[in-house]
Amino acid sequence: MLLRSRRFAPLFVTQFLGAFNDNLYKNALVLLVLFQGFGAVTASGLVVNLAAAVFILPFFLLSASAGQWVDSTDKTRVARVAKWLEVFIAGCGAVALLGGSLALALLALALLGAQSALFGPVKYGVLPQHLRPDELLAGNAWIEAGTFFAILLGTLVAGLLIAAGQGVELVAALVLVVALAGVVVVHLMPAAPSAVSSPAVDLQLLRATCTVLGWARGQALWRPLLGISWFWAFGATVLTQLPLLVREQLAGDAAVVSSLLAVFTCGVGVGSWLAAAVLKRDPHAPVVAAAALDMGLLTGVLVWLAAMVPEGLPLRGPVAFWSDPLTFGIGVCLFGLAAAGGAYCVPLYTAVQRLAPEQRRGQAIAANNIVNSAAMVLAALTGMLVFAVGGTVGQLLALAALLNLPVAWWVWRRRPERTAAL
Repeated sequence: MLLRSRRFAPLFVTQFLGAFNDNLYKNALVLLVLFQGFGAVTASGLVVNLAAAVFILPFFLLSASAGQWVDSTDKTRVARVAKWLEVFIAGCGAVALLGGSLALALLALALLGAQSALFGPVKYGVLPQHLRPDELLAGNAWIEAGTFFAILLGTLVAGLLIAAGQGVELVAALVLVVALAGVVVVHLMPAAPSAVSSPAVDLQLLRATCTVLGWARGQALWRPLLGISWFWAFGATVLTQLPLLVREQLAGDAAVVSSLLAVFTCGVGVGSWLAAAVLKRDPHAPVVAAAALDMGLLTGVLVWLAAMVPEGLPLRGPVAFWSDPLTFGIGVCLFGLAAAGGAYCVPLYTAVQRLAPEQRRGQAIAANNIVNSAAMVLAALTGMLVFAVGGTVGQLLALAALLNLPVAWWVWRRRPERTAAL
């Protein structure tokens, strides 16, 4: 079993701890801004979307050079550097939370994004090196499910700690402890030496980005890579706007936000494993198209149900929220669209790994991260624009739902018999 193998388990745990820490910190900051007035801001909707953009932007700027570095050296060595950096960043974030500094907290969030951009090419690039071809789909499903369950746990813990009397202090301490635990686990990863004979790392970030993207555009992996970018843009939109939807339309409190984020992340994990179980070793492109269609339809139903919730209700806790058949139906829709998202992305990640040449696999994952980050930043900027012109969270989610339809059509029209040729 993969989770008992040293080829996979340390990477899985390291990734799990990193995703947990990122989301613990990010969601704690969002909840502090929305529900406790952290930083004394009034335009909370803009700040929430700004936080999402600040975390993602480093992926666009740094992924190319990170991918080149990963290809030119031992991937495990890069992973260890990344985890030591996380300890330093967690310390900065703790100081920001304890000092009540929104500017420093956003800087720490940006640095966490930079550290994740460094670790990203390791995470997906090392899998084909340590796993057999027939293990790749299962390995990706474990990584995807584990990542989203880490998001779930980080989200739930953030909500619980912020609701506690000493929540800020507890979050500050926990991010440091988890970062140190990641340093311990990452040293259990086996070596993953480079297939490149000589290093070739371009520290001119813009030039490196253009070089990596130019190379990726000429490869067969470009189409599944673009498909993955939509999943992250869509998922970022839903996750970023969900706290606002709960507060402004669903009359829920911070605990309700945590419970719905838990539903979303569980859905992605279930969908990822369903895709791996049903498709086994050979993912098919029509499944990806059907999943995109389901994402759009279920998001549309969620928006429609949310519009039916009466205005002026007092804030409700999880018990009252889930006892209401209308909001229970919203939770079911959220789970369904998240499961469709998991089924959508796992076959595409497997296709990218199979199509990437071994000596440039890190750069292939870096190109994926660059396009993903650009899509997520664009999603965050779109959210900021919608709110700036007086739009609502429901209108933004409706737009995201509609955009799934052309994505599904694009995948279907370009379908081969195998996703690996997409």
